[in-house]
Amino acid sequence: MAELITHKQALEFLGKLQEAAPPTTAEKLSQVANLLKALVDENQRLVARLPDVSFDQSGLGGQKSQTGAVPVVSVANLSAGLSHPPEKLADSPSGSLLNGVNESLRPPLIAIRGRAELVQAGFLGAITPEQDQWLQSIQENTGRAFSLLDTIQQIIALQRGKVRLEAVNFLATDLMTEAWNRLRDKSNAAGHEINLEVPTSVPLARGDFYHALIILADLLENAILYTPPGGHIRLLADNLSSHVLFSIIDNGIGLTPEDQAHVGQAFWRGDHHKLVRQHPGSGLRLYLARELLARMGGELIYSGQPGQGSTFSFTLPVA
Repeated sequence: MAELITHKQALEFLGKLQEAAPPTTAEKLSQVANLLKALVDENQRLVARLPDVSFDQSGLGGQKSQTGAVPVVSVANLSAGLSHPPEKLADSPSGSLLNGVNESLRPPLIAIRGRAELVQAGFLGAITPEQDQWLQSIQENTGRAFSLLDTIQQIIALQRGKVRLEAVNFLATDLMTEAWNRLRDKSNAAGHEINLEVPTSVPLARGDFYHALIILADLLENAILYTPPGGHIRLLADNLSSHVLFSIIDNGIGLTPEDQAHVGQAFWRGDHHKLVRQHPGSGLRLYLARELLARMGGELIYSGQPGQGSTFSFTLPVA
């Protein structure tokens, strides 16, 4: 994973490229720099407009940053600082603000990502390995920003009743196989052994296949990310009579009692785990999963022991 860079470092890098480029190319680089500055300004305006939310200037326990990085929201403080509980997010002032943030940030993010891709592809000429690493960092950071905006947008749309859920009957094996196919390369890269286990007695499940697949794939990806290399992961389905139970069982970092008290809360992540800190995220995917499952007649279930692994499951009604 490429190292995170600050906005000042990114602007300095663009400035060096601009100095070495011909006039027409320099003008395009100037436009990229201006877009990046606009994104920074938008973030600072967001900070100014959220006086009731605490901001962590460094991401390291509140110590003041010495790198010149844009202030970032401490996700733990954001969850506590919302003037309305997460369940009311869609109709709260914070929900309206987040919608505005999405509309303001998405266009410059698209432009920054597109121009970084052009530079990486050689549009401005050959680049050095170091320059490629910096551009890759820009790509990864914009990707994380898009993921966060997409998830927030989906949560708000879901809570406003604007997400259409189409219930269909499907085989548990179809859902599990598709989730495994999506994560196979990532699992192989980590050296994990994954076993799919489906008894013949499991009936058809009923729910929105697309959203159920996203939930199962997210749970499987978490197991892959938060299990040390060479781990063992089991992907199972079981018959609970009225519901079908889908489970991901791993031998990864596990869950502490404190973790279990907060899992599924908006913006919460178990950052005290080293493996969690190595994989940036927003803590919203499990919250979204719980919301979607509730609307499909299902439930999110989890358990685990520190250092021994965890089990994340969800239910869907039988057909």
